[in-house]
Amino acid sequence: MSARILAMSAEVFISYAARDRERVLGLVERLREAGVTVWIDQAGIDVSTMWSQEIVSAIKGCKVMLLSISPHSTESENVVKELALASERKKPIIPVYLEAAEIPETMEYQLAGIQRVEYFMENEDIAFKAMLRSLVKRGIQVDEETSGANQNLREESALPPHSPEPQERLVSARRKTGILIPILLLTIVGLVLAMLFQSGIENNNSEEQTSHSQNSEPLQGNEEKNSIAIVPFRNIGPKSKNNFLAEGMHEEINAMLSMAPNLMVKDGSRFKDQINDVKTVGQSLEVQSILTGSVMQSNGQLRVIVKLVDAKTEANLWTKTFDKKEGDFFAIQREIAQSVAEGLSINLDSEYKTLIAERQTENLEAYNLYLEARLLWNSRNKEKMYQAIEKYELALVKDPQFALGHVGIAECYNMIGGYGFSPPSIAYSKAKRALEQALKINENISEVHSSLGWYYYAYEYDFDNAEKSLLKALSLNPSSPEANRWYAQVRSIRFKPESLNEIKKAIKIEPKSAITRFVQTRILTAFGKLDEAMDAAEKVKEFDPQYIMWPYSRIEVLYLQGKYEEALSLSEEAINKFNDPLYFGIKGFILGELNRKKEAISVIGTLEKMSSERNIRNQFIFMIYYSIGDYEKALNSLKESIEKKQWNTFVFDPRLYWTKLHDNDKFKKIFLDLGVPLKPL
Repeated sequence: MSARILAMSAEVFISYAARDRERVLGLVERLREAGVTVWIDQAGIDVSTMWSQEIVSAIKGCKVMLLSISPHSTESENVVKELALASERKKPIIPVYLEAAEIPETMEYQLAGIQRVEYFMENEDIAFKAMLRSLVKRGIQVDEETSGANQNLREESALPPHSPEPQERLVSARRKTGILIPILLLTIVGLVLAMLFQSGIENNNSEEQTSHSQNSEPLQGNEEKNSIAIVPFRNIGPKSKNNFLAEGMHEEINAMLSMAPNLMVKDGSRFKDQINDVKTVGQSLEVQSILTGSVMQSNGQLRVIVKLVDAKTEANLWTKTFDKKEGDFFAIQREIAQSVAEGLSINLDSEYKTLIAERQTENLEAYNLYLEARLLWNSRNKEKMYQAIEKYELALVKDPQFALGHVGIAECYNMIGGYGFSPPSIAYSKAKRALEQALKINENISEVHSSLGWYYYAYEYDFDNAEKSLLKALSLNPSSPEANRWYAQVRSIRFKPESLNEIKKAIKIEPKSAITRFVQTRILTAFGKLDEAMDAAEKVKEFDPQYIMWPYSRIEVLYLQGKYEEALSLSEEAINKFNDPLYFGIKGFILGELNRKKEAISVIGTLEKMSSERNIRNQFIFMIYYSIGDYEKALNSLKESIEKKQWNTFVFDPRLYWTKLHDNDKFKKIFLDLGVPLKPL
């Protein structure tokens, strides 16, 4: 007798579509580990599969049917047949949604009034426990020790009992008691209580399912009182031109909530693969709650499912589902942001609602182009940043009044100028023009002012206006990682000790950001905290080994520790990896410090050859001349570098490297005019 025939006595029958096999087999394995006997057609149920007597017998012999729901299964003829047979045989049915899907008319009758389990990828553990509780209630034995839900299996299920024939049961009860009205009343009360009791089950009317906010334990330790982490939303729909919608949903809701008063918002991007481990994410980010969701787009329709979870107890605070037309995407974002804020008892005034409404374009094509551009820009790669600019420009063709599109162009040119991918005078002037356009459209966007702050800092060397712009950005969005990061950097360039605490706030918001950790190394080294700086430098590489500045963060500390050979070795490694003039300049500088003057001078020749294709800062030449003791040529190169706006304020701190010139009047005047003190104030 075959294993499949023996399995016909299994208590649970799983109906599924072949294209969902991988997900379903994973569920089967978990059920069997929990001691549940399962029948599944290993060939997969599809139109092409013979609907054999074997399957019919298995359905007849089972106690419960788990009906997997997905866009694939709802189109399967044989899944429909199996559902019909199970319903005819009065088998309890538990719909298990693998992802959001519309129920076809062929299934509506059998599934009417039956509550479902959302076995979405970000919610598998919670959903599995609810599934086991429901099975236990239907008389199926479960191994509580291996199930992972041993404490709650005997408690009331989060799913109400399957009720395929409520009218038939009511008639039977009436015959037994002869009292119809009390039964009706009890039935209604029972249904109401069941609805109130259910947790984490989707409501198609987009209303809150459950609310445990009143009963959740307060977080202990360092968690912010009103704090939230937003984990990237998942795109669970078909692959399309709108694949960036989920990412955009995450980014925009993050930005909107960051503008809410008295709410600390932390970016959970780095934890997108750990969303099932809510406690770990909550502890790592020190937040009170976590927001996650999924986005499905198909045939002009959108379904967005959002969940707010208590980071400590893992309780589902509420779940909302939004079913709207594609064109309502932006309205959904605003509704979600407002719902979350209100769910956290944060009062929102009309000004806030106006601010978040005015951030966006209403053109979905423009928005998708913007999201594609953001992804390219985040690479910090020269070619990709120029590609990002093209995407932003296309977005502005679709909607010229899309302020964030102009900001995006400015951010690209700020980085292109900062990394030396283009002459600073050209790149930064383009950034300034883009920011001026953005300000004309909407001056109440935090990103406009943070980008303007960077422009003043990195190009104009206007540190007063840089601070003012960044403070304006922070007033509009206190949880902006960029504004907090650059504010700390600007403050540190003028030896303000407050910057040590200010960078800590940026890290709280973005704990796994390589860029933020890099800024931290710069600030720590400025104040002589070299051991802490090296720890931060290690994290820069850990968080993003492709980030072009991670070797620099270590080289700087090694140099200041007098470990020149190690610093030289790492500069050569960086040259091989990134081939950037920055690391050639560093190599020449360290060679000079090691008294290898000929080799150092040869690097100057290499840089001059590179200048035909790359923007070479005179700053690099200055460094090498300084290291070999030719101070006159060094000072001339430095002066020219600053006049041409080629001094990179982001690296090569004059207070740390060029100490032999600190008593030189010409050198002191250069930095006095810039407002950069060479010693602590």
